[in-house]
Amino acid sequence: MRKLSLFLFVLLCIQQVTAQIHYQPYSFQHYQRYGRSIYGDSIAHTAVKPFVGKQFDAAYDIVPRDSTRGWIHRKIFQEHLIEVLKDDHTFYADFLPDFVIGRQTGTNDKNLWTNSRGIQAGLSVKDKFTLYFSFFETQARFPTHIDSAAVALGGLPGQGFSKNLETQEFDWMNTTVNMNYHVSDGFQVSLAYDKLHIGDGYRSVLLSDNPYNFTHAKFSGKVKRFQYNSIWAYMMDRRNPRYQMLEDQTRIRVGNASKYAAFQYIDYLASDKLTVGLFHSLIWSRYSDANAKKVNGGVGLNLKYQPWDKYVFYGQFFADDLSKLSFNKDSDRRTAYQLGARAFDLFAVDNLNLTAEFNQAAPHTYQHSNNRLNYSSDGDPLAHPNGANFRELLGIATYRWKRFDVYGQTMFARYGLDPMAADNFGGDIFKSEPASGGFRIGQGQAVDLFYNELRVAYVLNPKYNLRWELGLINRQQKPISTGDRTNATIFTIGLRSSFRTFQTEY
Repeated sequence: MRKLSLFLFVLLCIQQVTAQIHYQPYSFQHYQRYGRSIYGDSIAHTAVKPFVGKQFDAAYDIVPRDSTRGWIHRKIFQEHLIEVLKDDHTFYADFLPDFVIGRQTGTNDKNLWTNSRGIQAGLSVKDKFTLYFSFFETQARFPTHIDSAAVALGGLPGQGFSKNLETQEFDWMNTTVNMNYHVSDGFQVSLAYDKLHIGDGYRSVLLSDNPYNFTHAKFSGKVKRFQYNSIWAYMMDRRNPRYQMLEDQTRIRVGNASKYAAFQYIDYLASDKLTVGLFHSLIWSRYSDANAKKVNGGVGLNLKYQPWDKYVFYGQFFADDLSKLSFNKDSDRRTAYQLGARAFDLFAVDNLNLTAEFNQAAPHTYQHSNNRLNYSSDGDPLAHPNGANFRELLGIATYRWKRFDVYGQTMFARYGLDPMAADNFGGDIFKSEPASGGFRIGQGQAVDLFYNELRVAYVLNPKYNLRWELGLINRQQKPISTGDRTNATIFTIGLRSSFRTFQTEY
C-alpha cells in the first residue's frame, strides 16, 4: 500500500511539473486554426481573449518534428529561433520580419510597402507563470483609406502614435507585454500592455481588439460553472491633450490626457450547449471639468450556443445608457447588437472554417456628453472600428492544406457620416452632444462600403507564423446621395511573420 501511495505521489508530481500554462497571442485568423481545440466537443468558457492556458501549438504543427534535420532547416521550418523545452519550464524567442510590397490602383494609384522588424519571447514556468513580450519597429505606406482614417484619428488605427501622418509614410513602434500568475483555478492575475477581446466573433460590440494596446490588470478565475473577469485599465486620451500655460500666456501641449476603465465580465455555463455572459463597463477621468459628468457606464450580454460539435452560434447586446434603452428605430436607443455563426471542418473537410456575422450600432451609441468619457482608448473605438450609426454583414472563410493557408473575407456595410464638421448624426463617437435630430441608422451622409479580400500564404514555420503571402483587396465606397464611387484594388506580396492583427476593412 505504501508503494502504491508513493507511486501515485510521484505521478502527481510529474503531472504538476510538466503541466504548463501558455499565453496565446490573439488574432482572429490565428485562433481560427485552433477552432477544434478551443471549442472541441464540449461547451467551455471561450469569450475572453487572449487565452492563457493549455498550449495549442501542437494542433497546428504541419509536419512532425524531425530531429535528424540540420539546425538551419529546423529553425526555418519547425522550431522557434531560440527554444528551451524543460519539464518545469519552456522559453522561446524569435526574430519576426514583415516585409511587404504592393500597389494600389483605381481612384488613386500609389505604391505600397511595409518594412517591419520585430522580436518576440515567451516564458512559461510550471503551471503557475507566463511572460510574453514583443516589439516591432515599422515604416510603411498604406492604402488611401487607411491614410484618411489615420489623419482623422490622429494616429494609425489600432497601432497607436505614428510619425509622418502628413506625409503618409508612417513610422511607429509597437510593444506588447503580458504577464500571468496562476494562483489556482479560482484566481489568476494578469498584468499587461496588450489588447483584449470579449466575444466569439470577428468583431465585438462589448470590448474588441480594435484599439491599440492599453495598460490593464485582469483578475480572473473559475468557480464551479462560473468564470469571472475583472479588468482595470489605464488608457491614453489622444483627443484631449494636456496643456501648460506659460508666463506670456502661450499655451503649449505637454502630452495626452488619460482616463480609466473597469470592465466586469461573468460567464456562466448554463447547460452543456449554452453559455451566458454578463458585461459591465465604467469609464472615468480625473481631467473632467467640475460641472461635467464623472462616469460613463454600459451593460452588455454575450451568448454562445453550440448545438453540435463543429457549429457555434453567438450574439451580443450592448447598451451604454439604460435611460435611453428602446427598440424603436426612431428613438435615441444607444444600443449595439451582434449575431453570428461559426463552423469548423465544414462539409467534413479538415481545416475548412466559415464565419458569418452581422453587427450594428444605433446613432450616438458609445458617445458621451463629456467627451473625455466616450467609449475609446487612445483615439480608437473600444468596440467596432466604425464607431456607431452603421450596419455590417460579413463572411470569413479559412482553409489550410499542408503548408498552404487561405483566408477570404467579404463585407458590406452601410454607415452615416457627418456632412459638415459641426454636424453630429451619431457615427463619430468622439463628438459630444447630438446637434442633429433623428436616430435612424445610416442618417447623415449614408455610405455603402463593399470590401473583399483574399490572402494565400505558404507557411514556412507555424511556430512564429513565418510565411510567404499574396494578398488581394477590392474596396468600393459609394455615398448614396451623390452616387460618386471610389474604388481601390490593392495587391501585396511579402515575407511575413507574427500574430498581429491589422484591421483594414473599414
